[in-house]
Amino acid sequence: MNIQGNGTAAAQGLETNERRVSGLLDVVVGVATTAVAVTDWEIIANVSLGYLYVLPIALSALVNTLPITLGLSVLCTVLQDLFGPPAESLKWRIIRDLVYLSSFLIVGFCVSMIARQRNRMADEIRRQRDGYEQDLALAAQVQRQVLPKPLSVPGLDIAAAMQPARMLGGDYYDFFEVGTDLVDVVIADVSGKGAAAALLMPSLAVALRLRARELEGPAEVIKDLDEVLKQITRPATFVTMFYARIHRSKKIIQYASAGHNPPVLFRQKTRTVIALKESGPVLGILPNAQFYDTTLQLESGDVLTLFTDGITEQENEADEEFSNERLQTVIADSRVEAADALVGKICSTVSTFSGHKEQADDLTVVVVRFS
Repeated sequence: MNIQGNGTAAAQGLETNERRVSGLLDVVVGVATTAVAVTDWEIIANVSLGYLYVLPIALSALVNTLPITLGLSVLCTVLQDLFGPPAESLKWRIIRDLVYLSSFLIVGFCVSMIARQRNRMADEIRRQRDGYEQDLALAAQVQRQVLPKPLSVPGLDIAAAMQPARMLGGDYYDFFEVGTDLVDVVIADVSGKGAAAALLMPSLAVALRLRARELEGPAEVIKDLDEVLKQITRPATFVTMFYARIHRSKKIIQYASAGHNPPVLFRQKTRTVIALKESGPVLGILPNAQFYDTTLQLESGDVLTLFTDGITEQENEADEEFSNERLQTVIADSRVEAADALVGKICSTVSTFSGHKEQADDLTVVVVRFS
């Protein structure tokens, strides 16, 4: 994801729109000036409409430099003199023209000062926005660095992908060795999205990595993390999580869930799909929450797919969700051998399904293939 490129494109689009608006206002200025002159000349013979030139002069001052606006003021003074009713004498003609010119100049100058102040404020807002986007881009880079590097261990093929809905995401995944024969795999989803949710990601990563080797199994790790979250987050913030510990040599998976979307286990031998629905409460809210481990025997060729609701709840242009059923179909119909290939297929299928519909939530998927 090219975050800086997206920010630059947005800024360029805003500047283009501003130029279009300025051009449109200049057209309005020309049309209004012409309309007043024609009306003053042909329609109303004995009453001066010169005061109506104030409108195009004010509009010009909003989008043009002060010299251009002052020049328009002089032009409008000449037009009202030419097309307005004749003066009684040269003296009154000069006085009338000076009054109009002074009025036009005052209006043009005052509106130009207001426009200049507006432009200064807009420039400051752009500067702050650019600084904020740079900070977000840096934070997004740090966030990606927290995610695990590719892991190569005998008997397992692991791959993952995360596509935040915004610059920063509230999803988290990890996989790491906790022993010579043990590999832990975890996926989590923080309530909400954006910067507020993303701030918890590094905390999750550090807490899990520190405590995983000290605790007996996934349920204990999740329970420990639940207590930590209650201390550092607001009551309205919660986290869903699925935590699995894989015993490679025995081909056993031990897992616990805290309200997370049930992962999908594809049995290669029977070509059936199983949803691991055993679950406990979400993290960070309930007092004395209890979590339990579940154990499954695995076979060579089995594929475990972990995901967040950004996958299954992504909508298409007809407001239909991708759904668990479509995800299970993609997994069951897949003939791919590598985990990263299945990850790519899931992401591309969701993208094709959504079409031009905006991504509403962070999208994360982790695939573990057992060999």
